[in-house]
Amino acid sequence: MSPVSRVMVIGLDGATLDLIRPWAQAGYLPTLASLMETGGYSRLHSVLPVVSSAAWATFMTGTNPGKHGVFDFVYREARSYRLRPVNRQHIGMPSLWRLLSEQGRRVGVLNVPITYPPEPVNGFLVSGLGTPDFKCFTYPPELSNRLLENGYRVNRRVYYPWSNEEAFLRDTYEITERLTATALSLLAETPWDFFMVVYRDTDDVAHGFWHHMDPSHPDHDPVQSAPYRNVILEFYRQLDKYLGDLVAAAGPDTTVFVVSDHGFGPLYKEVFLNEWLHQRGYLIPRSSSYRQFLSRIGLTRNNVSRFLRWAHLGRMERMIKDLLGDHIALLPQTKWADFSEGIDWSHTRAYSFGYQGQIYINLAGREPQGIVAPGSEYEALRDELCRALGELSDPVDGHPVIDRIYKKEDLYWGSNLFQAPDLVIVMRDLAYITRLGYELGGQPGEVFGSSRIHESGGHRLDGVLIAAGPGIIRSTEERPAAWLGDVAPTILHLLGCAVPKSMDGRVLREWLIPALADRPVQPFKSALPGSALESEGLTASEEEEILERLGDLGYLG
Repeated sequence: MSPVSRVMVIGLDGATLDLIRPWAQAGYLPTLASLMETGGYSRLHSVLPVVSSAAWATFMTGTNPGKHGVFDFVYREARSYRLRPVNRQHIGMPSLWRLLSEQGRRVGVLNVPITYPPEPVNGFLVSGLGTPDFKCFTYPPELSNRLLENGYRVNRRVYYPWSNEEAFLRDTYEITERLTATALSLLAETPWDFFMVVYRDTDDVAHGFWHHMDPSHPDHDPVQSAPYRNVILEFYRQLDKYLGDLVAAAGPDTTVFVVSDHGFGPLYKEVFLNEWLHQRGYLIPRSSSYRQFLSRIGLTRNNVSRFLRWAHLGRMERMIKDLLGDHIALLPQTKWADFSEGIDWSHTRAYSFGYQGQIYINLAGREPQGIVAPGSEYEALRDELCRALGELSDPVDGHPVIDRIYKKEDLYWGSNLFQAPDLVIVMRDLAYITRLGYELGGQPGEVFGSSRIHESGGHRLDGVLIAAGPGIIRSTEERPAAWLGDVAPTILHLLGCAVPKSMDGRVLREWLIPALADRPVQPFKSALPGSALESEGLTASEEEEILERLGDLGYLG
């Protein structure tokens, strides 16, 4: 049997079956309900840490983070303690659209996170989360101006609803409507065999409004929550209508996948792991510097940028940052101490950075001022930290916080294992998380606190996979859970393409009609290097803007 002719992937960042299934059964989401009824659905296991950068990199490469090398939105620069934002060029394995392009398939990729700078493909690519403003964000490059002239934008203007929920929602609906219009236009005008679009705001809305929907959440107030009780549901309903338009535009000969990079649930507290490490003597802060003085009086790069944007001087901000280059770091980034400067590395044995719960050993030979010897000393310290963390409890209820502590080799394998966090911590089913920043800012020594950006929802390990169309066998029951890395090899197989042996994911044969399920998987004969490096690296100002936006989104302190 010949392969299916076309595949469409609709990414719903942070979507969860815990919401989709009951809402689809209740008739609120007819498009998703139809796809679930005519095809199949399951939970989709993500990766740890459960963060979109690592998860979408696993989706697009079919590999675990130990191979593709992305563990968070930031990484520690080699030979220093400076944290820099991850971008597409750090993904150490070839992307799905690159593999399809190499095998002659025409692709269209729209708004997938961590795809900037855009890589050349056989078709078009519009980069997503991690894209700076006022830069070329497409392949081919000339597509950028055309999209901008039609009102398209990658980045939102209003972040989590501190006290301006209406502005946040207006911005959300506007950016989602423009994304859908752009997708429909490109679908109609451009030949394609594979098309993918990611909707990011299912994640953003859930982060900000979960407590309004959830009466059991500690921040739920029946009076204040009443106007916003159905915000998440109503956004899903609007999105379901857009999905119906996309599926109709794709046509009946297209196999459709709906994929989320992770799930969602309530978020209760933040845990300041660097403060805990400091109190236990594993981490030694550095004494104040002039930069910490500037941060305390509010003279920070983030504050300057926000003022310029408030004054509608975004292009001037870009010009200033491009002109200053690395000199921009003379000002502190935020009111918290810069990570690389806030710690006395010569006396620190362990430290934390990143999202959800990651600890690194200050390892000799790997870190520039590492003091822990590899081998037995390293292993003994990891075991010691595991035992001590096991005793960590929330002083409010007295109950333990830690569900599970993984050593990196429990989760990852591959050539980038050395970059992985030495310990990955799951706290109360991810209702408790950590994130970088606060504990280095000279604040009182508290280990637990509430979200500084008023988030009430957080990531969960299980996302959702829905598939329907010519290549998919119908199932009336929820299928056994799949893994996020299984989707790429399955799509390659559906489109009659070879699958690299380096992929960790497998072809989901049990989802496919017999003629496709029984067909042997073609091995990819030539080895491609990781990310296509035709684009230049990011400038200092681009990295600065991306870090600031990650802070606004809550992934950094």
